[in-house]
Amino acid sequence: MTDQAQSGVTHSSAPPKRTTPREYGYAPGRRLPYVANVSWPRSGHVLLSRILRQTFQGWFGYCEYYTPRQMENSPCCGSFPCERAGLINMSKQHDFGFKAELPSDHPLIVQYRSFLPSVVSHWEQRIATSSTEDSEEAFRAFALKQALEYKTFLDRWVHSARTNRLLLPYEAFTANPSQTMRQVLALFEASDYVAAMERVIATVDGLTFVDGGQQRIKGAGIADRRDVSTYRYYDEPFFAELGTLTRTDPA
Repeated sequence: MTDQAQSGVTHSSAPPKRTTPREYGYAPGRRLPYVANVSWPRSGHVLLSRILRQTFQGWFGYCEYYTPRQMENSPCCGSFPCERAGLINMSKQHDFGFKAELPSDHPLIVQYRSFLPSVVSHWEQRIATSSTEDSEEAFRAFALKQALEYKTFLDRWVHSARTNRLLLPYEAFTANPSQTMRQVLALFEASDYVAAMERVIATVDGLTFVDGGQQRIKGAGIADRRDVSTYRYYDEPFFAELGTLTRTDPA
């Protein structure tokens, strides 16, 4: 009896199959949760969404909300919070009209910013993306209206009693993006992606609206570049009035 027969092992004379090396993509090992986002306009929401999408390399489901819900045959559910949490991990919500409702314990990121730089940036975006008249008079009317809404936004989303909420002021975000983004990743239960996130925030393009147009600053990382005192419609008494109305530093 041969050794093969004794051991119960047989050997095929056919050559071994050659296999193609497996190509590893970015499919997640687990699903990310859905975290709602409410942001005061021009408080870094677009920047945050870009960092998250680049960090997770294509498997972070994001809905811009305002545009897709108005498109014909859009897959967007048009609801807040999103009803497609299995596919969407974060959706945009400015709460225009102050009608958005969210359970008090729902995971939430709230982005906000000092009023003066936010209203200047919002106006610049508005005139760059619409047919709005660009004049000092029009800017003043817009700024006063926004000032009246600013406190309501803070009362609803920043000062209200909630749990499971991450407050993300723009100034803290730009001053220490690594620390604030670590908090964001923890809310998404993805602290193991810190290294990938660090690479993104060091080289992400800067986007800003200046003089009625959008400017992209290639690979600039994150920084707060808005100085309201250099704004073409800056008027110290008027900006001081806006600061008083919104309880912010007018300078």
